[in-house]
Amino acid sequence: MFNTEQPISLDDQIVLMKRYVTFRQRKKMRDFLEYAGYFRASRYGKYLLSYVHVFGNRADTKIFLQLYEFDKQLRLLLFKYCKKAEIYFKSALANAVSLKVGDAGFYLDQQYYTPTKSENDKLKRNKNKNYFDNVFFPDLKDREMNLRKNQLKYPELKEYRTGGSRQNNTLPIWAALSYFEFGTVVMMYSYLRGDLRKEILKYAFRQHGYKKETTKQMDTWLDAVRNLRNYCAHHSMVVGLTSSVVIPDKKDDVHVLLNNTNLYSRLYALKKILREQDSKQLAVDLEKLIRKTKLDIYAMDILPANWKELYDNILPL
Repeated sequence: MFNTEQPISLDDQIVLMKRYVTFRQRKKMRDFLEYAGYFRASRYGKYLLSYVHVFGNRADTKIFLQLYEFDKQLRLLLFKYCKKAEIYFKSALANAVSLKVGDAGFYLDQQYYTPTKSENDKLKRNKNKNYFDNVFFPDLKDREMNLRKNQLKYPELKEYRTGGSRQNNTLPIWAALSYFEFGTVVMMYSYLRGDLRKEILKYAFRQHGYKKETTKQMDTWLDAVRNLRNYCAHHSMVVGLTSSVVIPDKKDDVHVLLNNTNLYSRLYALKKILREQDSKQLAVDLEKLIRKTKLDIYAMDILPANWKELYDNILPL
């Protein structure tokens, strides 16, 4: 593959940043670019440039660095709660399904999945089945095998290797999910049989009568949290985030989620998945972070001005 782009020096990067931010002291910008790099810095610069109408001109270095610091602290905070949601859902999936079917290794048995995802559209059914047969399920088996075989990386699983007391057992689901990426878990939930998908919701959220519609909504909430988690884990900018569609719960007021792809919609998804005490603490911690910053985050559309009111009105699943 041919590449026409040329490397740019640090001095050139400083000049390029003047497209987005006004500054006199090159040293401060040089120090930041030396740390963060031009591409990362330019994301924040472009975001600020879209709010010239707020500042009356291009933002200065002070606002630029404040935005970066707020985004960094926001990433750390959201990552903390994404991990809580991930751990809670992994535990619910492992416990609910293994207890229901009486099989700790159910995830390696095709009878517990619906490869078509029960789609009505023939093209979608075939696409889902093809992915399950040729990508997802083979990869799942490979992941389990690699966990048991890799003695150097996973010495704690020695009981499941040759000579171990459980060498003939597949790795139980609660152990496997401790190592599987969240994306694998999200995909696993999407392919599980409908009755088992509902069983997980009943186990995690202590309610009954969940419909297929709710499991479809959960797919989008899980995907939203997975996506947000990846942004945070890879230090990507979350301010101004636009991502996958979140389907609202029909029990909620229609005004609770007016934009289903923005950063606030990720908060909506988190509240639906987190335990009640964690979802409440997330709002408390986020309010503290917002109070600490000197940025006008509402003028910059980082969150709705009434986000807390909207968040409090999200009904538990």
